[in-house]
Amino acid sequence: MSAPASPGAGAPSRRLWWILGWCVLAAITAVGAYALPWADVLAALAAAKWHWAIFAIVVSLAGWPFWILQWQLLAPKALRPSFGRMAQVTALSGAANTSLPMTGVVAAVGFLIVRGRLPASAAASVYAGDQLVTGIAKVGTLALASLLVPAPDWIRSGLLGLAGVVAVFTVALLVIAHGGAWVRAFAAQRGPRLSQALGHFADFVDHLEPMRHPGLGLAVVVLAFAKSGMEVLMVMTVQVAVGIPPSLPAAVLVVAALDLATMAPVSPGHLGVFEATVILCYQYLGVPLPLATAAALVQHGVVFLASLVSLAYLGWALPRDERGERRLDSP
Repeated sequence: MSAPASPGAGAPSRRLWWILGWCVLAAITAVGAYALPWADVLAALAAAKWHWAIFAIVVSLAGWPFWILQWQLLAPKALRPSFGRMAQVTALSGAANTSLPMTGVVAAVGFLIVRGRLPASAAASVYAGDQLVTGIAKVGTLALASLLVPAPDWIRSGLLGLAGVVAVFTVALLVIAHGGAWVRAFAAQRGPRLSQALGHFADFVDHLEPMRHPGLGLAVVVLAFAKSGMEVLMVMTVQVAVGIPPSLPAAVLVVAALDLATMAPVSPGHLGVFEATVILCYQYLGVPLPLATAAALVQHGVVFLASLVSLAYLGWALPRDERGERRLDSP
């Protein structure tokens, strides 16, 4: 009689699939990079107006307050962190997404709990609301790109697919947000373990305040669109920096395409995927390959340096918070 197979025996581990996926991505990126006309790309970078690239970092950072306010309004009013503390949370989340986007949900919710001092149910509600309004903003950006330029078929297909997902998610959260009392009444009739789990879910439901208050929900959506608007302006600034005539339709197309291409955490910092997406957009619009590549490299560099600036803010803010907490704790 043979021994029973252990769970997962004979199947590659999840980690192995990730490693294989990254190796394939690295190989594709290396082949693509090898085919680029690097002499012309370096010439385009050498001719770039770097003061405009620095200004692009400033523009990128100008969208940060919109993100901070968005997460503040998504948090339950009774537990809402201060602007400074939510700035720390978003800086940490942004840095995690820039370097290791696969951390995603865990990192964002963890930072909301540890630095934002929110209970787990409130942190989860903030993240759920953020995903919804971010999805709405992405749908809006994709729709605008389709109106301004003859967008590629994959952009239009992505728009339809994402719009459907966002619509279902919106209806689900709207229905759930009004069911806290029902969930608690249902939990009271169940066993202790299930009742406890349902109680946590009811807390999550109660914290979905923007879904019950139209004015608050509208404000959060407007902030998400304002953040997307700053991304478009940053892309236009990069265009000026590398010598591409500034174009609003082209910038919207780049932002919309990146919204789709970077949804899945394929590589650390979206390395390779980011550059390929930007290059393909500009090539589709007729921009020469050297300029398109220079724009992709500068734009990704701007995003990365902006995240470093936010981390520098953390280096200043965290010690101040710790000193303040020690003073409060001292007799």
